[in-house]
Amino acid sequence: MRTTASIALGLVLASAAAADVRLPAVFGDHMVFQRNRPIVVFGHAQPSEAVSAELRDAAGKPLRTGKAIAGPDGVFHVDLEPLPATADPLVLEVRAANTITVNDVLVGEVWIAGGQSNMEWELGATGAQRDDGVKIANDPLVRFIKAPHVTAPRPAETIDASWKVLDPASAPQLSAVAFWMAMDLRRELGVPVGILSINWGGTDIEPWTDIVTIAAHAPFAERLAKQREAVEAWSMLTDDARNARWREQMKAFGAAAGDWWGKVNDGDPGAAGAWADPAHDTVNEGWRTVTLPGAWSKDAQLADFDGTAWYRRTVEVPKEWDGKECMLELGSIDDADVTYFNGRAIANTVADWSTPRRYRVPKAMVKAGTATIVVEVLDLHGEGGFVGNADSMRLLCPAAGNASIPLAGEWSMHTGRAATTLPPAPARPERDRAPGMSPGDPAAMFNGMIAPFAGYGVAGAIWYQGENNAASQPRAEEYRALLPLLVRSWRTAFGRPDMPFGVVSLAAFRQFTPDAPCSGIWPTLRAAQLGAEQVVPNLGVVTTIDVGDANDIHPRDKRAVGQRLAHWAMATTYGKPQTPWRGPRAKSVARSGSAVDIEFDVEAGRLGTRDGKPVGGIVMVDADGKSTWAVAEVVGSNKLHVPVPAGMNPAFVRYAWQDNPANANLADTVSGLPAHPFEAKVPE
Repeated sequence: MRTTASIALGLVLASAAAADVRLPAVFGDHMVFQRNRPIVVFGHAQPSEAVSAELRDAAGKPLRTGKAIAGPDGVFHVDLEPLPATADPLVLEVRAANTITVNDVLVGEVWIAGGQSNMEWELGATGAQRDDGVKIANDPLVRFIKAPHVTAPRPAETIDASWKVLDPASAPQLSAVAFWMAMDLRRELGVPVGILSINWGGTDIEPWTDIVTIAAHAPFAERLAKQREAVEAWSMLTDDARNARWREQMKAFGAAAGDWWGKVNDGDPGAAGAWADPAHDTVNEGWRTVTLPGAWSKDAQLADFDGTAWYRRTVEVPKEWDGKECMLELGSIDDADVTYFNGRAIANTVADWSTPRRYRVPKAMVKAGTATIVVEVLDLHGEGGFVGNADSMRLLCPAAGNASIPLAGEWSMHTGRAATTLPPAPARPERDRAPGMSPGDPAAMFNGMIAPFAGYGVAGAIWYQGENNAASQPRAEEYRALLPLLVRSWRTAFGRPDMPFGVVSLAAFRQFTPDAPCSGIWPTLRAAQLGAEQVVPNLGVVTTIDVGDANDIHPRDKRAVGQRLAHWAMATTYGKPQTPWRGPRAKSVARSGSAVDIEFDVEAGRLGTRDGKPVGGIVMVDADGKSTWAVAEVVGSNKLHVPVPAGMNPAFVRYAWQDNPANANLADTVSGLPAHPFEAKVPE
C-alpha cells in the first residue's frame, strides 16, 4: 500500500487532470528498483481509468504484472511482487489510455542521500579523490538521479530530474559521499546500486520534514499557524498585488545589497583602481595567471584568505554575434560575485555558492571584436573561488545557433582586500514564491524534493546535515527533537517504519582552542545526533571528527565518510556484523575515590589512541561551568581512568568538546575509528 504521505500526494495530483497516464520522474530510463521488496508503480491517470504495469526481460518475457483502477482523484498505484537483484536490463511498461515504456531498468539496492552541502558536495570538487573516483567510475550498474533545488508549499507530483548511468563523465556530478558508499556496496554486495541524491547546501533540517510531522513539535505550532495564514492570504492576492509586493521586496533587497557591496569595496584596490576597466594595465600591476575553474583551497596565496579576488579574461566576439544578446555562464562561485562585461557591471549574486551563474549580456553591449570579462569574487569563509565544472564556463549566443566560447582555462587574477562583512538578509526574493516556499520554511523542501519520490522502494537513507542548525546553542539543542522527527517523516513517506537511517556526525571545523577546553556549538549538535542513535531504532551515527578541516567547512575527504556509511549499512542492514563501522561510545561513568572511571562500548577491539600518544581531549567541568583539561589513562580493554584535577569537584566529564577537537585521539585500536564526543554527569 502507499503510505499516508503518498496518499496525501494524490490530492495534489488530482488538481491537474490529463487524458494520458503519467509517471513521476523517478520512473525513467536507467532506473533501479529496490530488490526483495514489493514494487509499487504510481502516478496519475483519468479518474476510474484501468491502469496496468508490466516488468519484462529483454526477450519480452513478463516477470511481474499488475493492475489497478485510478481513484476519483486520478491517482493510481500498481503493486508488483518483489524481484531479486538483476543486472540484466528489464523493461517497464505502463498502459492506460496511452503507453509509457521505461527501458534499461535494473533491480538492486536503492539509497537516499540527503542533507546539506557536505552531502551535496560533488565528487568533481574533491581534488585528488576526484581522480581516484573517476578511475573506478565506469560501472553501468551504479545509477543516480539528482533532484534540483526546488521548494513547494504542498507535496509535489514530480520533479525535473532523470537517472544517469555512472561513468567517468557523470561521476563528478554525483555526491562524493554517496559515490564512495555506492562503490563499496557494489563491491561487497555484487548487485546494482541506485542513489536518490536529494540535498541542498546551506539548509536547515526543518524544511526537509513534512508539515504534519513537524507540527507535532510544540515549539513550531505558532510558526506553522502563521505560515498557514500567510498561505491563505497569498492565495487571495491578485497578480498585480503580488507583483507590487515583489517589487517592494526587490527594491529593499537591492538597496541592502548595494550598501553591502559598497562596504566591501570601501578601500578595495580593485574598486579604487578600476580593475574592471578594459584599459587597466594588468601586466604592470602585479596580476598573475591562474586556471579556472579552481577552488581557493588549491591556491597557496588564497587558501587561508577571506576577502575579494578579481579575475579578468579577454575573448574575441565573432562578427556573427554583433548586436545579439548573449549569456555569460560561469558555474558556481563561492560565495558572492559582481560580474562585468567590457567595464560595465551586468549582474551580481549575493551569498549563494551553490547556484551556477548565468548572466544576461544585453545585445547593445555585444560588439564584434575584443571583449573583457571581469569577475570580482568575494569569499567570507570556507572554500572560495570558482567551484563548478569546466564545461559550465562559457559565453553563449543563443541567437547564433547556440554557438559558444569556452571560458575555462587561463585567467588573470589579482587579490583585492580582506573582508568579513556579512551579506544582507533575507536572500533575494522571488516573484512567484508563495509563503511556505522559502528554503527556510518548514516542509518546503520535503514538498518540493522528497514528495516526488515518496512511496518509491528504497533500502534506506543517509543524512549529512546540521551545520546550519548549529548556528546557535538553542538551535543545536533543539536538534535533539528535530532529527527524530525528520527520520519519522521520511520513514512515513517511503512506507518503511523501520527504514535504516545513517547519520554523519559533524566533522571538525574551525581552529582548535587549547585555552578553552569546552568551546563552540558543534559539540552540542554532535551530542544531539548521538542522542538520536540512542532513542531511534535502526539509526546509526558515523563519527568524523578525525576527517575535518579547520579552515574549511567542506572537508575534501569524502571517501572516509562514504566508506564508514557503507560499513554501517553492511553491519546493520545487510547482516555482516563483522564489518566495524563505529568507534568507542561512552557507556557508563563511575566515581572512584579521587578519580572518575569511564567504561566504553568498544566494537572491534581495544580502547586506545589512534596516534599512540597519551589520551587527549578529556575535560572536567564543575557546577559553575569552569572547565579544565584532565589527564586520562586507558585501563584494560575498554576503560578510561581520569584523576580529578586538584581542588576541583567535577559535575560533568566531557570529551572532544570543541568545534575542532584536534587533541581528541581516543579510538578503537583495531578498526582505527575515533571515539564519539560525549558529555556525562559525574556521580557524587
